[in-house]
Amino acid sequence: MREAARTGVRGLVRSAALGKSRGAIVARMAFASIATRGFSVVASLLTVPIVLHHLGAERYGLWTATLALAGLFTIADGGIANSLISHVSRAHGAGDRAAIRVLIGSGLAATAAFGLAFIPLVLIAVHFVNWTWAFNLPDAAMGREAGFVIASICLCYALGLPATVIRQARLGLLQGTAVSLWDLAATIVSVGALVVAVLLGGGITVMAVVWAAVLALARSASAVIFLIGSGRDIRPSWRDVRPAACRVLIASGVVVLLYTLSQAFAVQSDQILIARLSGIKAVTAYAIVQRLFNQPQILMTMFLAAQWPAYGEALGRGDDEWIRRHFIRTLIVLTACAAVACLAIALLCDEILYVWIGSAVVASPALIAAMAVYGVVTAAANTFSFFYLSLRMNRRVVIAQTAMLAIALPVSILLIPRFGSPGAAVGPIVGYLAAIVIPGILMLDRTLASVPAFRGGVFLDIREPASQPVSAGG
Repeated sequence: MREAARTGVRGLVRSAALGKSRGAIVARMAFASIATRGFSVVASLLTVPIVLHHLGAERYGLWTATLALAGLFTIADGGIANSLISHVSRAHGAGDRAAIRVLIGSGLAATAAFGLAFIPLVLIAVHFVNWTWAFNLPDAAMGREAGFVIASICLCYALGLPATVIRQARLGLLQGTAVSLWDLAATIVSVGALVVAVLLGGGITVMAVVWAAVLALARSASAVIFLIGSGRDIRPSWRDVRPAACRVLIASGVVVLLYTLSQAFAVQSDQILIARLSGIKAVTAYAIVQRLFNQPQILMTMFLAAQWPAYGEALGRGDDEWIRRHFIRTLIVLTACAAVACLAIALLCDEILYVWIGSAVVASPALIAAMAVYGVVTAAANTFSFFYLSLRMNRRVVIAQTAMLAIALPVSILLIPRFGSPGAAVGPIVGYLAAIVIPGILMLDRTLASVPAFRGGVFLDIREPASQPVSAGG
């Protein structure tokens, strides 16, 4: 009995030490991500007046609308790259490097197959869409520009797909600090290239290609250096591609894909809806105010992204108590921080806009208020969503995001013609509250109690690759 007691005490001490170590890793990853994003925020804010004055209000609206639509093409990997984070982090928690190698090899194969099928369909669709009509543009020349921009960014995303798989796998290995440093370097170079393109008089298409291509090249360089260096023991070969692993990653990827699509259609599509229902000029003021209020949320998302692999690693080790404690603390702290940040921005919004871009854009009080509420609600909703994704609570994610989309889009479409651009922000607010935040709070105890049920089916049987598929979970 004494020996059992000593063993139990040692287990508790070890668990506490692992929890502290995991918390330190999360903190470093979050700090690196926030620092990188902080530079990106500053660079973005500085480039807005440069791009705005270079393109003019009308073409700047086209620029933001096309970038928002092109952001949908990040789904070109079918969500497989992001699904790797949970699987790799769990295998990492168990010290199973062979399983990690199989996951990466299978992820690369599945992503390549999905991308080869998806990208041609997108390019064909881009070619046949009447962008002059879709964006409610004043002339056909701007419509052709929009098509070129979207097609160019789509191709750049396609070239960067393999590197994205490696990047997400490294996040699962809790190497977010190194990933963030590469992202920082890519951001610095891409911002510089964008400014050079503007100074040389480049049009929207040149600017878009420069922006997207630099990011793709930087991620590719990072992936190659990792695989020939510290990651050479998990560098996959064709022998590591397993049909069972591909099926698991595709199944998990579909959930991530649905999440990304719902986010894009309910949030990123607001500028497209405004352009169609209120005209392209109305997009400019909305996009600039939205960017201002998005900055605190983006930084908080970086922290949530850093937690994603930590939750998976803790689940792989069986540290359920750390998961419960950390999630509740995160939900309270991030929601409170979002409320303080959005209130401060709302009170100082007019002054910030004047210092930032002069008198080119004037924000209505209704738009400012809607964006402030949107920022707080989104912080709480994202905390729940990232938690569900990290533990592969797949059914919960699908139901919540589908309901959010079904609520948000109709509300936005109904309100934009009547109230203008503020109506575009109200749709996601109502959707997030009704489908994610309120149900998440009401079901919090039940959700945390069910965490151990998602531990099964984590690892791959590398000796019997075709006979024992991995559970997709959830």
